[in-house]
Amino acid sequence: MHALDWIVPHPKTTAIGRSHVDLSGCRIQPGPATATAALRALGSANAPGGRDVPPAGAPGDAVAVEVRVDAGAGLPPEGYTLSAARDRVLIVGADPAGAFYGAQTLLALAAPPWPPCSDHRVCVPEAEIRDWPDLPLRGTIEGFYGTPWTHADRMEHLRFSGRHKLNAYVYAPKDDPFHRERWREPYPEEELARLAELVAEAAARHVRFVFALSPGLSMVYSDAGERAALRAKAEQVWKVGVREFALLFDDIPPELRHEPDRQAFGTREGASAGAHAAVCRDFAAEFLAVRGADRPLTMVPTDYAGTGRTAYRDRLAAELPPDVLVWWTGSDVVVGEISARDMTAAAASYGHRVALWDNFPVNDFDFDRVFLGPLVGRATELDGVPLEGITANPMVEAAASRIALTTVADYAWHPAAYDPARSHERAVRLLPGVAELLPLVEACSSWPPGADQSPVLTTLCADALKGEPSVRLRAELTRLAELPLDAPGPIAAELARWVAAAKDMAVAGLTALDLLGVAQEARQARAPAVARALARAEEHKANVLRRVIPPFVRAALEQAGHHAAP
Repeated sequence: MHALDWIVPHPKTTAIGRSHVDLSGCRIQPGPATATAALRALGSANAPGGRDVPPAGAPGDAVAVEVRVDAGAGLPPEGYTLSAARDRVLIVGADPAGAFYGAQTLLALAAPPWPPCSDHRVCVPEAEIRDWPDLPLRGTIEGFYGTPWTHADRMEHLRFSGRHKLNAYVYAPKDDPFHRERWREPYPEEELARLAELVAEAAARHVRFVFALSPGLSMVYSDAGERAALRAKAEQVWKVGVREFALLFDDIPPELRHEPDRQAFGTREGASAGAHAAVCRDFAAEFLAVRGADRPLTMVPTDYAGTGRTAYRDRLAAELPPDVLVWWTGSDVVVGEISARDMTAAAASYGHRVALWDNFPVNDFDFDRVFLGPLVGRATELDGVPLEGITANPMVEAAASRIALTTVADYAWHPAAYDPARSHERAVRLLPGVAELLPLVEACSSWPPGADQSPVLTTLCADALKGEPSVRLRAELTRLAELPLDAPGPIAAELARWVAAAKDMAVAGLTALDLLGVAQEARQARAPAVARALARAEEHKANVLRRVIPPFVRAALEQAGHHAAP
């Protein structure tokens, strides 16, 4: 297996040699703090027993690892070069983020579970890599309904984001009361301390921490006191280090509900856009500008899906400050495909650059499903498309979301080279415990949510009902039935109820397959056992192949003259 198969996102240009560079006792030269701190993991991550790599004092003939920042290196923002030769490794970043990403690539080159060669304890292949991202914004938005992630989930997610060069995390959990329902109220000190820890961790990983507020459920937009309350809430988190903000007006009534707002902004169709633009103008001018914020505001409009012009969008385009970035979810709220034409049309309809709020792999519309497959259906040829980037909205299951989010990171770095299947293979390989659960991952990989849960199994089931050979169907169901209950890692722990559901669903399918294999006169006697297996499988709330296996089992029972309960 090639060393590059362990790097996500995949670097743009690479030349890998046959020789290896011994990093067992490398000397980490002083350089950008976050990059050199990351590189010190070379020792503890790879050495038997673990020991930190010393920054100096290693043997004189040890390989030197040097990290620089050079704005004149001719690299795009966040870009880097990595040169690994016999006696030296040099990483040059266009900026501190690029230097950090170069360090992450070196760590990934040194991290495969199999030794690249038998001569060195820790080594990397000789390499020349030149790499940079295509999209300025590459990240995630914790923007789902349901139980918010824990603090530990978020901290680990920020570490995951840094490893895979995702550069933004948006804090916007719908069910955090201080984000949405009680937006006026300051965070309790304990919650504020946790936010401060997240901000610090994000900065160490070169992840932009974007704090979002969603006041639209109750805000009187024209009221100066309400706007002051919004700024005061932002001031509280500014004091703990937040420097980037978003205002969300999604999932609220489209009409203005407060009489002062109707008087101030009118009652014509799209009047609420005037109110939302006014709040954004106030926040940008009276909060961000006076504090010298480096990044402009981002907002979610109430009309956030679709590509055509509307009265709301026309007014928003006219009244929203030109530098405000608009989030948009695609042609619908949850979508299978988003084309470059869609992106361009959406930006035109808002009169602003857009970022894709990608509702993938989110499952807040059906908590009994998990979406473990790769990002699919997104345009890859984006030259000239006014798209700032992508923020993916993950599942309630924070660890399990990393399977899909690894592929999002791959796509966002270099869309034109993105291959969903290849990227998914890398994600399965990289994340602990996922390879052991591959049959489940495959069974829960379909997208969009309304698609056939498994076109392959659906076809195999239909063939079996026609009496055609079912060797492959039996093999696939057996793989599911034999899923381990003790796979390692947090992803396996989160997916435990889906593992249990998959095993019982597979057993039901196998009993139905056995039923089809016996003579017609023997089927009636075996049918009750098949019906019981189906009932046991359907007792699980976790949805694994529920639209594929139960219809197959019922059809097999009907062929036997036995009608199972619907």
